[in-house]
Amino acid sequence: MRKTFGTSGNTGAMGWFFHRLTSIYLAVVLLIHFAVMHFIGDGTITYAKIADRLASPGWKVLDILFLYTGLYHGLYGLWNLLEDYIHNSFWRAFIYFLIAFGGFALVILGTITIVNFKKIGG
Repeated sequence: MRKTFGTSGNTGAMGWFFHRLTSIYLAVVLLIHFAVMHFIGDGTITYAKIADRLASPGWKVLDILFLYTGLYHGLYGLWNLLEDYIHNSFWRAFIYFLIAFGGFALVILGTITIVNFKKIGG
């Protein structure tokens, strides 16, 4: 006899899948970032060079996607870790709210920062 005691039917498979997918994207973008910062160019890193790169629409898109996937990956992993150890429903809901609110705030602030970057001197 199968017993289900208040289960939601949510197996977590989609969260697991997106967590794995974002890890692949993050690894690829990290390699691109490392190559651009350390191997392409003269090797010096200045604010002007970073601003010029971030002023490009292509880099803006890449960095915004990097921000979103990094936050999803990190906060989803944090939630899964805490979910194993916090069993009180009030504290689970409260911590989930803190993680969601913090993630939302970081998405807004990061997006505003990246979108508003302009080339220095032009």
